[in-house]
Amino acid sequence: MNITINATKYRLSPETEAIIEEKLVAPLRLLGEKGDNALLEIEIEQAPSEGRSSKPCRLVARLVVDGQVYHAEAVKPSPESAADRVRSELESEIRKSRGRARKLWKRGGAAIKRMLRFGQ
Repeated sequence: MNITINATKYRLSPETEAIIEEKLVAPLRLLGEKGDNALLEIEIEQAPSEGRSSKPCRLVARLVVDGQVYHAEAVKPSPESAADRVRSELESEIRKSRGRARKLWKRGGAAIKRMLRFGQ
């Protein structure tokens, strides 16, 4: 697994970088063996203030696995809370896509079974 972290207009401390990396590696467990070939690109930057906080943080994560791209983005007051939000979005996207593949296999199998029964 390859992880790259880019900080734009944001001073990123090593402790914060370690926390963000630890939180965003968690969704890769849902991928199983495919997680070894994954590429995770994380971009963190200072977002324009919208009245909520003086220095909000914008975190964007892009996960590429076997040609599939998962994308998540969050704007929160702290990078840790933004990382939590991005992690939950990535996990939901991975679960959703995994469920689609299973449904397609089941529908395909059921269609073949119906075709075989038609001959009786």
